[in-house]
Amino acid sequence: MMEVIALCELDDEEIVVGDAGYNNQRALISSLFSQPLNKGQLILRLTVIDSLYSTNAAYSYFSFEEMADRILTIGSGTQEAIRNYFYSIAKGGKDTEGLFSEPYGCQKNLAEGSKQMSLLSKYAYYELLQDPTRYPIGFPIYDRLAKEAYPLVRKMLGEKDYYSMPQLETPTIEQYVMCLSQLREALFKDEKLFQPNGCKHGYQQFDILDAYLWRMGKFSDGNLSLLLGCEDYAKFIGNLGLDAPFGDDGKTRKEDENYKQRVKAEFERYYPAKEGKKSEFDFNKLILAHLLTDSNLFANLGSEAYLNALLAHWKVFEKYRNLPPKRGIPLQLL
Repeated sequence: MMEVIALCELDDEEIVVGDAGYNNQRALISSLFSQPLNKGQLILRLTVIDSLYSTNAAYSYFSFEEMADRILTIGSGTQEAIRNYFYSIAKGGKDTEGLFSEPYGCQKNLAEGSKQMSLLSKYAYYELLQDPTRYPIGFPIYDRLAKEAYPLVRKMLGEKDYYSMPQLETPTIEQYVMCLSQLREALFKDEKLFQPNGCKHGYQQFDILDAYLWRMGKFSDGNLSLLLGCEDYAKFIGNLGLDAPFGDDGKTRKEDENYKQRVKAEFERYYPAKEGKKSEFDFNKLILAHLLTDSNLFANLGSEAYLNALLAHWKVFEKYRNLPPKRGIPLQLL
């Protein structure tokens, strides 16, 4: 599946103006790293990454400025020194500068700000992404979706890997890297770039692993907007029959009362309320129910065949939530 993702999505990194998809955002962020390194450029990169990934670092006042200052204290403050520091962590080293463990910025009342493992991991990921030949492993993005997908992939690898790998709790960056590294090492035999047949270039191992975990997590969340892009997402929601009706102007969609009642009733069919409790409507959970039960969900989308392949793989992936490691999986499920 990782090979399919590389061939169908990651192998084209051209920026498409106006495209809201994840790969386009990835290319936009990467373009910022072609500029000379200085504090202003660092703040710009951190701000854009925080905004596009919704890491919420901006809720701590002055966090970007402090983070930029801290990053520039690494070694000589050069691009090479910063990248080598992040790569040493990716290879199992310690965060000796405490970048990932200390808070940044402050709250309104001047109480200390928050730790920013997620944002910093994404910054490190993009720094190393600029030179995959020198940094073939890359850096693992700390992300909720990756954490949730991790135990399922352990199961898919089989009993030996499942029982030898640790559980992924709320970690330090070193613990997180250790867990993801064991997963990476189980999938890749050496530290060479991941290079499927037919791809234009190779991919860092953590990059392709993150791409896989993120897509499986997005399906499990019932949240495919970034994966599909704007036009395809509109078609997808229409295929599900969940698109809000047009208003009187024929242009603007509005949630009228009939629509609200219809989707709520549909939700309750999939998720009936427990005795004594009301069922709380969740649009993404309703999409998830359709992903598990419907057919032809991606009809007429630009990447229909690719999305159907992802969906088929994800359905196998999901079965591991309530099943033992691979040895105990009936063959008809694989």
